[in-house]
Amino acid sequence: MDAKKLRQVAGGFATGITIVSSGDITSEVRAMTANSFLSVSLDPPLVLFSVDTRTKLFETLEKGKKITISILSEKQEEISNHFAGKNHLDHHALFESIKNYPVIKDALGYYLTEVDQIIPAGDHYLVLCNVKDLQRNEDVNPLMYYSGKYRTYTNTLI
Repeated sequence: MDAKKLRQVAGGFATGITIVSSGDITSEVRAMTANSFLSVSLDPPLVLFSVDTRTKLFETLEKGKKITISILSEKQEEISNHFAGKNHLDHHALFESIKNYPVIKDALGYYLTEVDQIIPAGDHYLVLCNVKDLQRNEDVNPLMYYSGKYRTYTNTLI
């Protein structure tokens, strides 16, 4: 399989951008940018993300681990780049603690979860999580990724 072609075709699917994080904002938070996120089930409430084994976050994953998935708003491209290793922001200033979970401030929404399963899948692992709480800010638009570039949401009727 041609990896470049695989990436090109996958890039034709517009996705939102999330920051997956764990830890305590008073000490250490491990986080990564992820656009490989999906809602799996409503009953029970389950979500899933994909993680590369080379990330610092992966090193800490285990069943029962508390994980936050923050959905970024269109004004948070710089935060996405930070956790993708492309720039350096004040890491601690980006988070707020909600029920002892590290949540990105001013995100479009978040899921507070616990790891249920870690499933090997090629060069990544799929992390299935039980949703414990969630919230959405209806007043902001999502940051999106399409064809290798960030995009912003426009509400245009077709």
